[in-house]
Amino acid sequence: MIATKIGKKSGVPDNYIRLGEYIAAAEEKGEKLHQFWIRNCDAGTNIEDLGLALLEIEAVRRQKPDIADKTYHLVVSFRPGDQDKLTKDDLVAIEAEYAKALGYGDHQRVAGTHINTNNFHMHIAFNKVHPETLKVINPYRDFKILAKISREMERKYGLAIDPGMTDGKERDPNTLSPAARNYEAHTWQESFQRHVLKHRKEILENLAKAKNWQEAHQALAGYDIHLKLRGNGMVLMSSDGQAMKASQLDRSCSKKNLEERFGVFEAQQAKPRMKSKHHVRAKRRYQPRPLVRHGNTPALWRRYLGNRKVIHQQPSVTGRALRSWKLFLLMEAYQDPLALVLITAHRELLAATLPGNGVVHDKKRMFSKRTI
Repeated sequence: MIATKIGKKSGVPDNYIRLGEYIAAAEEKGEKLHQFWIRNCDAGTNIEDLGLALLEIEAVRRQKPDIADKTYHLVVSFRPGDQDKLTKDDLVAIEAEYAKALGYGDHQRVAGTHINTNNFHMHIAFNKVHPETLKVINPYRDFKILAKISREMERKYGLAIDPGMTDGKERDPNTLSPAARNYEAHTWQESFQRHVLKHRKEILENLAKAKNWQEAHQALAGYDIHLKLRGNGMVLMSSDGQAMKASQLDRSCSKKNLEERFGVFEAQQAKPRMKSKHHVRAKRRYQPRPLVRHGNTPALWRRYLGNRKVIHQQPSVTGRALRSWKLFLLMEAYQDPLALVLITAHRELLAATLPGNGVVHDKKRMFSKRTI
């Protein structure tokens, strides 16, 4: 089973009454209503109570006129054969588990299952507005919640396992993007993205504590990360201009999800008024480092950094070699055996990690004796 949130379309009004009627009528071609129920409405629980229930729900929603999106529409798709394994009580119990996990256990909702050939699925329309407190609930990282409950329900009711988009197929958060791998292949230095992913857990923990855009900027600042808009999305940038999509850190960091938390994007203030409690020690700042470590690497690295200070005074081949750790090692290999050892180590690392990553280069030419 796969649970999918159907988001509100831009420019289309949030019409809960229309959605409730659609669920009860099963209006799609070839579709018919299988089961139907209503939860947490004084009007009743059955399809004949739908009219009064929708009016009751609408009365609650009208008390939050400033909220444009007050509906959470969930569709749960089952595998062929699952329908025969589930009674109405089972379906109601499954719906209740999703509601509880999303924070909608006490919220009003209309639910129903539809049959369309082998496409057996459930619609649930949650009213985001709590009927008593009037608090509007927007689940955080709901795709994780939906995947977790789906796996639990499959095991509990003996249903077909359907990992869907969030289990197994989700992009490994520790996988570098082609641009980051390309940077490392051409410089043999750790990319900004590797630095970010190295501290991924603590960065997300700090971001989770942020209550507004300025606190979010401060949570990132200690890692030398600047959050900026780019195109239709958002990127994390280093001080030297490297960038990665914010969603590559975690889906919760996409522009859409962050703006749902903090409102329309606000750039970082030039001079924060006060030191944020989310400030992270400066030792977490990004500094390009050798991609491969060796016992004697620090000495050679210090020599590289020291020589870089004179790069502007050496517009020669030697000066250009100081622009990256890789070129420096290739130059040093003539006179320093350690540099040759490090070149070999980088060759082995890149040979193991580069195939299929989209980086175009000639490995044999890069590491041939003629090159070094």
